[in-house]
Amino acid sequence: MAGVDDSGLSQSRLRNLTVLIKYGMRFEIERNSKRLVFNSDLQGLKVNGVEYVSGKDGILIYDKTRGLQTDEVELQMSTNTSTLIPALHVLGITYNSYFDERPVVESQNNITFYWNPSKLAAFYNQFSTDELEYRDRAPVIRRAVDFLLSTSDNLPLQEEFLARMLEPCKLLGFYQGFPIFDSSVGFAKLLSRLGIHIDSEEVMVSTPLDQYETDVYKLAELLSQNTGLSFSKKKNRVIFPKSPKLLKLLGVEKR
Repeated sequence: MAGVDDSGLSQSRLRNLTVLIKYGMRFEIERNSKRLVFNSDLQGLKVNGVEYVSGKDGILIYDKTRGLQTDEVELQMSTNTSTLIPALHVLGITYNSYFDERPVVESQNNITFYWNPSKLAAFYNQFSTDELEYRDRAPVIRRAVDFLLSTSDNLPLQEEFLARMLEPCKLLGFYQGFPIFDSSVGFAKLLSRLGIHIDSEEVMVSTPLDQYETDVYKLAELLSQNTGLSFSKKKNRVIFPKSPKLLKLLGVEKR
């Protein structure tokens, strides 16, 4: 990965600031003159005032932002490499070239990538923020960024399966033939051909397989009509805010 070689910078140059603001949580990581601003209100990566997200077109943030350069970016409050790696690239900060390999990049649109062991899975086993409340994510994100910036020459990861794949999945019920899963345990998002997945912040309807994509979108429209809720659409998945109205419709209001 081409970028500015920052390996000689002092660790003291890495500054973290966490602030609670009215509409969400933000914190910053500054590396020399480069700044990452993590914002719980974002779902993608904002560069020079423009927010880039992965949508139904399947075009990745990684590809949408190639060629852009700036000294400050704003991104979702997550260690997901779909935004974290493009953010580092736009800032010109060096990271290990493994994260630029196409199968690794395209894993964002191909969850079956995780059906095999990988170094990316090993990274998430150490630094995933998926099941953490926003208020608990900052320390994990800091460690992940530290790791990425200190391993640009040698990536000390062994190929592993995602740890959550080895956990049992918890089935809560069914809706319109779709199984409903508790996302706090197991990894039904990967293992189930179709599913409704409930976590602490949102409700996702998804499939890891392209042939069921239309079914996901049809169910999303039905849920939206019955609840009045809007949803964000991405390739093979849609995301609703977690609301009592939606949980009641699904028959899992006690979740």
